[in-house]
Amino acid sequence: MPGMTTPWGWQLLARDAVARCDQLVGEVVQAPPTVAVVRLLDEISDTLCQVLDAAEFCRNVHADAEWRRQAQQVCMEMGAYVQQLNVHFGLYSALARALREQQAAAAAAVGPAAAAAAAAQGWTPEAVLVGRMLQRDFERYGVHLQGEAQDRMNSLMERSQELGMRFTHSVVDPATLGTLQLTGGMAEAAQRLPLALRRRLQPLSNFSSGAVTGLAVSGDTPTLHSLLRNAADEGLRRAAWEACHQTPTSNLAVLDALVEARHDMAQLMGFPSYAEYQLDSFSLAGRPTAVGIFLERLADAIAPKAAAEASELGALKHRLLGGGGLQPWDKQYLVAAAEAGAGGSSSSSSGELGRHPAPQPTFRLEAVVEGLSELLRRSMGVSLQERPLGRGEGWASGVRKMEAVHETEGVLGTVYLDLVRRPHKFPSAAHFTLRCSRRLADGSYQMPVVALVANWGEHSELGLSEVETLFHEFGHALNSLLSRTEFQHLAGTRGPTDMVEVPSHTLELFASDPRVLSLIGSGAQGAARALSPEALQRAERARRRRFAALDQQQQLQFCLIDQLLHGPEPPTGQRAQREIAALMEQHSALPHAPGCHPHIRFSHIVGYGATYYSYLFAQCLSARIWQDHLVGDPTSRAAGELLRHRLLEPGGAKEAHCMVEDLLASPPSSSGSSGSTNTGSGSPSSSSGGGLCHAGGGYFPDPAAMLEQQGLLL
Repeated sequence: MPGMTTPWGWQLLARDAVARCDQLVGEVVQAPPTVAVVRLLDEISDTLCQVLDAAEFCRNVHADAEWRRQAQQVCMEMGAYVQQLNVHFGLYSALARALREQQAAAAAAVGPAAAAAAAAQGWTPEAVLVGRMLQRDFERYGVHLQGEAQDRMNSLMERSQELGMRFTHSVVDPATLGTLQLTGGMAEAAQRLPLALRRRLQPLSNFSSGAVTGLAVSGDTPTLHSLLRNAADEGLRRAAWEACHQTPTSNLAVLDALVEARHDMAQLMGFPSYAEYQLDSFSLAGRPTAVGIFLERLADAIAPKAAAEASELGALKHRLLGGGGLQPWDKQYLVAAAEAGAGGSSSSSSGELGRHPAPQPTFRLEAVVEGLSELLRRSMGVSLQERPLGRGEGWASGVRKMEAVHETEGVLGTVYLDLVRRPHKFPSAAHFTLRCSRRLADGSYQMPVVALVANWGEHSELGLSEVETLFHEFGHALNSLLSRTEFQHLAGTRGPTDMVEVPSHTLELFASDPRVLSLIGSGAQGAARALSPEALQRAERARRRRFAALDQQQQLQFCLIDQLLHGPEPPTGQRAQREIAALMEQHSALPHAPGCHPHIRFSHIVGYGATYYSYLFAQCLSARIWQDHLVGDPTSRAAGELLRHRLLEPGGAKEAHCMVEDLLASPPSSSGSSGSTNTGSGSPSSSSGGGLCHAGGGYFPDPAAMLEQQGLLL
């Protein structure tokens, strides 16, 4: 942010942005009903986002507390200003008039001259799409409602936001999570855990309640999962499982209220359900019925493999722990035991434990960054070139500035890498957009700026899962860096929720390919623990495929719960608990524990309400992209250029199903596979390209490539 040398500069920056937007609002209201209205609205959005996005990033990562406080204040103040604009009837009316004029002109124009006439007036297909999406966004806030209806909508939106914050806060709040109190044999079992693990179980303390004494451990999710993965004592595992699925108890009532508020919002807007409200014509799915068909078919496809995996774990439990059937609290412990004894040679169906753990490759962080740059250079002609930070440009030690430079086109954008662990920093790996690309008046493009955040040591050695995480987040960054749209409103990751994860999942697949891992290990920094390509392939295959069906089944359960709670008759209270229990019984190879609530800590239901299926869509689409274009050579220049121009450059400026059909209908690259993806389900494919099914009034991906890739079929 130019000129930002002190934390108090945020206030000046925010005031300037608001003043500029006020001026633009006046221009929009007075503008004739032309495409200029859309361009002015996009200018308002860009002006606000450049400040808000940067402030949001600052409050999450800056090393200095005052910078974080000032950024937080600006986020709150500008958020309130944005809310005013969202219900500004003058802006909405100007846009509606412009779109009516465009539609009337389009209806009157016929023949080949129609498109030329529209283009001459500036109404490109992207401008029309942005206008329609902006109108949809206004209406989602109820700007077109009158009197009490609009007041009711504002009240429901505020209530939904407040309930969502309460739900997610409770999942991490020690006061609501409480402690797990261990007595008798469970306390003794906890004391027998390895010292290194007991240290991670803090607070691990004695408690006394009357005549009862024992140990108390934190009820937070990481602590409970550590017990589930490491405790040999079944009673201790069961107690940890029940705590994880029964607390915080307040979340059940909060979620009931959130579901009701969302349903009321949807009905006020004329939709039969919140899922219909969310999955409008701009999403790939389009309709909840299409999502339901997809989820049920995927559930049926993986059920046999999940049952076989559960049977294997049951046999392993009998050998290791004696009698008793397989229970849900056994899974993590038994999977960990199987992985520790796999020896790199046991098949997932043998159930035999080897004596020596398989060696796992690790890579130096710098080697991964170098390898990623080399991969992009070979496949797209883009390299990451480090540049010095300017005065005041950094926010913490260890921050690096890289420019994405094309071999002929020059600089495409900037990415900051903030990958080193420190206190008071965003806890997870993430991608932040600081400035979007868009076409400027002179025909050039505004340079995008993004940041990647993680929490690793300065000289970290990354395992395979961490390399995948970095590639996944860089997939989001690459989408922002390479996007070239007319409007920032549709740049990069600003598209339908069920499409924005496709680039990140596609790039993640590169990190699971032994040829790419070898490329990383052969760089100047090299691998921390070098393995042959064959050993890399064995390690990756074993890590990804062992008990993958049970893991995928759990994701399916969350997707189905999400759709159930946002359907036309959303259940609450005891009815919700009964229907979710029935869903678990139907779609789980593991028994459902009565009185447990799998969704009680499912924080994604707040940010991904009715759209959590998007992750499975992305897995299916990225697997098909890999099968069609990359399986033969992940560094193929032809495949890389296709990904750049058909997946990354359009951002959200192309209708979702058209972009997918265009990408998958492309002839397989010379190195790719042209094999059939028929799953035998009888699902109808669209006529313009394989891999995409059309049913239930919408679209969904054929899961065949993903099922094969992840080894989910018997």
